[in-house]
Amino acid sequence: METELNDKRGKSKNRGLWILRILLSIYAVLYILIGWDDFLSVNAPNSWNIEHSALKILFAIFVIGYAISWKNELASGVIFIFWFLGMCYENFFLCTSDCGAGIAMGIPLLILSIFFIIYGRRKKK
Repeated sequence: METELNDKRGKSKNRGLWILRILLSIYAVLYILIGWDDFLSVNAPNSWNIEHSALKILFAIFVIGYAISWKNELASGVIFIFWFLGMCYENFFLCTSDCGAGIAMGIPLLILSIFFIIYGRRKKK
């Protein structure tokens, strides 16, 4: 009886982890589609100013967090929180146009990162 209960708990934890991964993958696809011109504009005159360089660095941090999320949920949650803080810094201090979009679009990832941290903490117990 207890092994059945443990099996059900294990399946529900794995299901929750896969839901988090799927939501993160959907977010990654949307992030790439929306930020496409910022990432690929290498030859444009403003492509290497401080704002676009910060966005490219933040994208690299996102990719690292995404890759780590498949192995270590706790570490990826922390990386995504640092990504969100970087987006806030970029939007408040470096942004010259469309400044609120980065924070508004980062809120879903902030929520996902909190869930990744919760899952990682529960996994250790």
